[in-house]
Amino acid sequence: MNKLKGIICLGEALIDFVPLDMDNISYQKSPGGAPANVAVGAAKLGANSAFVGTVGADVMGEFLYDTLAQYNVNVEKMNKVTTHQTNLVFVKNDTNGERSFSFYIPNSADQQLSENDINEDFFKKYKIVHYGSISLIHEPIHNAHLKAIQVAKQHGLICSYDPNLRMSLWKDEGHAKETILSIMPEADVLKVSEEELAFLTGETDIPRGIEALSQYNISVILVTLGSEGSYVSTKGEIRHVPARKVKAVDTTGAGDAFMSGILYNINEYNKPIEQITIDELVEFAKFASVSGALAASTKGAMTALPSINEVQNQLNM
Repeated sequence: MNKLKGIICLGEALIDFVPLDMDNISYQKSPGGAPANVAVGAAKLGANSAFVGTVGADVMGEFLYDTLAQYNVNVEKMNKVTTHQTNLVFVKNDTNGERSFSFYIPNSADQQLSENDINEDFFKKYKIVHYGSISLIHEPIHNAHLKAIQVAKQHGLICSYDPNLRMSLWKDEGHAKETILSIMPEADVLKVSEEELAFLTGETDIPRGIEALSQYNISVILVTLGSEGSYVSTKGEIRHVPARKVKAVDTTGAGDAFMSGILYNINEYNKPIEQITIDELVEFAKFASVSGALAASTKGAMTALPSINEVQNQLNM
């Protein structure tokens, strides 16, 4: 049994330009990238958290590096490269508080993580490695990602996967689906949105979609439904967990805040993840739901991620 604690988040750190008004006229620079958000979210909750990834040795890259360090994320394996620029993403608000994304820098710095950057001794010190699917799109980060999973499996780390589908970045739907599913068997924890579940399984009925994923033997499956809460599943059992009701100001980091909340609880869990019960998982999801709701009620991604005290205060209300 892995007695260590700590969460490594692997993948992209980038700059979100977030609109300050519903008409998307004025924008604010905000640190982002799903794995980087989760690393900060976990650190703000009090977990030992590290980020493994690459940014440009430019103004935006320095800003990201400094921001993660300020939030107590271990940035020892966060590289800066002079050859490529830090990625920029423009977020567009829709009328319902949801958003769409435009990625601006092709062949950006975050894609330059290589197999040599995956340090086995570093990984051995942690309990969980968390990643998405954006890092599967380009080389060399694709191979670095596969090596990270291999190293994690060799040393008994829990593998956590949030595909975080951004279709505009993929060649086509077929390639996206095939690639995202290719690393599904290694996942111990999977978080997907309702739309991602339908895309990956062809099932719009959530319990049937979860059933379709059973072939991968994933210990913990989470399906997020935004304001409708989430479904959680382990060992064939499925439960719905309602969301905390909030006025959504900016949902940019809400899913990542939910993921941070789940991983914080798994990090604290003292038994093998295979032994988790549905009742325990429901409690984890209630905690994560509060974390996500607090994030959605505030502007920005990282800045909106709540502290452990904020989450506990809400849970005790």
